[in-house]
Amino acid sequence: MTKPMTMLDVARCDAQDLHKKISANIAKAEHATWADVTAIQAEIATLVSKMQALAADQAGDVKAGIGAAIAKLEAAGHVVEDKAGAAKDGVRRANAAMLDSTHKATQSLSAAVAAGRTRLALAIAPKAVTA
Repeated sequence: MTKPMTMLDVARCDAQDLHKKISANIAKAEHATWADVTAIQAEIATLVSKMQALAADQAGDVKAGIGAAIAKLEAAGHVVEDKAGAAKDGVRRANAAMLDSTHKATQSLSAAVAAGRTRLALAIAPKAVTA
């Protein structure tokens, strides 16, 4: 496995971990606060930065998959606190929106990992011998 592929797998695992944390926030809905939402948003920003650096070393479909994941994570990170609405309802909506965006980002990263593995497999596959 190449270093960029390993880093791509790490990014995918990080996105999956974020998904789990957001799911946990939803599970504890009565006790979830804007501090929980803000903490997840900070983790999203960190992951986006890592993925942007990773995307620079990729090509084609892998780079496109990472770009799609970045866009989806950035959307999750831009959830705005609705100060006018009920706090608990706002936290639930924020968590649901982040969960959806993170799920889509994880799917995009999985597609990028698959594309990278396919490209690597084709590169190392035995070549046909012509007589």
